[in-house]
Amino acid sequence: MKVGRISKLSAYARAESHLVQRTGYGGFVTVCGCLLALVLFWSELHSFFGPAKLRTELGVDLSREETLRMTFDVTFPSLPCAVLSLDVQDVSGESAGDSSLALNGEIHKYRLTPQGKRIGLSEYIPPKRDIRFGSFVLARPMEEVNNMNQEMDAHEGCHVLGWLDVRRVAGNFHFTIHSQNFMMLKKTQQSIQEAIEHRAFDMNTNSLQISADTTGINVSHHIHSISFGSSFPGMVNPLSGYHRIVTEESGTFKYFLKVVPSKYKRVVGRDLNTNQYSVTEYFSPVHKGQQMMPAVWFMYDMSPILVTVREARFSFGHLLVRLCAVIGGVFAVTGMTDRAVHKSDLPSQYLLSEWVA
Repeated sequence: MKVGRISKLSAYARAESHLVQRTGYGGFVTVCGCLLALVLFWSELHSFFGPAKLRTELGVDLSREETLRMTFDVTFPSLPCAVLSLDVQDVSGESAGDSSLALNGEIHKYRLTPQGKRIGLSEYIPPKRDIRFGSFVLARPMEEVNNMNQEMDAHEGCHVLGWLDVRRVAGNFHFTIHSQNFMMLKKTQQSIQEAIEHRAFDMNTNSLQISADTTGINVSHHIHSISFGSSFPGMVNPLSGYHRIVTEESGTFKYFLKVVPSKYKRVVGRDLNTNQYSVTEYFSPVHKGQQMMPAVWFMYDMSPILVTVREARFSFGHLLVRLCAVIGGVFAVTGMTDRAVHKSDLPSQYLLSEWVA
């Protein structure tokens, strides 16, 4: 008696077996529904066990770190290592060159042939200088001067890579030829000799006028990578693989980088503090007669915005709910499809039954 009352509440009424009619199109819809359910089932499993989804949040950077790790990897196919130098400056007034940067990082230079292949296995090591004369031009050892001119005549290149710890303020680092090195080149020495022979003095400043041509300094470069910290999945460094070739006239390339502090939060494991950046580019040509040295500048500035990238995975219970929704949804859709076909054109079921059979 109690079972009979409860059975009246059942939402799953069952017909007698002799009243149930199986049709060909019903079997066809069932097979299609099962295949669809398997595809959706596999898609949900792949989404659950696959790479985590990334969610981005914005906030204010409250960190008080004093230094910023800067990593670079750049190739200059037309500038030898003997004349190429790296300088770093910031808004606080601090500046450093090749000789002093080694205290706050590592710099490696490798000589390249005109075809871009390395010369030897070891890195380039500049000759030692007499510290009594500092950076005085005429105090350069003849070995260093000869190396500069030989490498320039051989059209050698230089591969520069390394890392530096700089202050976390706006600043720049740039690759160029120091004026001291430029003065030691044969073409410059010839210009000085000609100016002395013709007594080309400026009447206003009473200084020697040297018509040194800097347009022949080719600062073509290939940027393998520029980064300000470790990378995380989905992170893009816009300058990686970027290159610029000087074809007609040389000049100064300036890259303006906006460094954005970023935090990557993993589901499992430690959080990663790093930096992303955006970049804009500007080129300033150098014409003959201008007293300006071609160079490649990277000018960076810090953003006050903190970008938080968070890995997001739904729970196992969420997976079960989605699987049940997939199976139930496919079952409901196939049932509605079967009823719609049955009511729309009843005689066609016999034709489809014979075709499926």
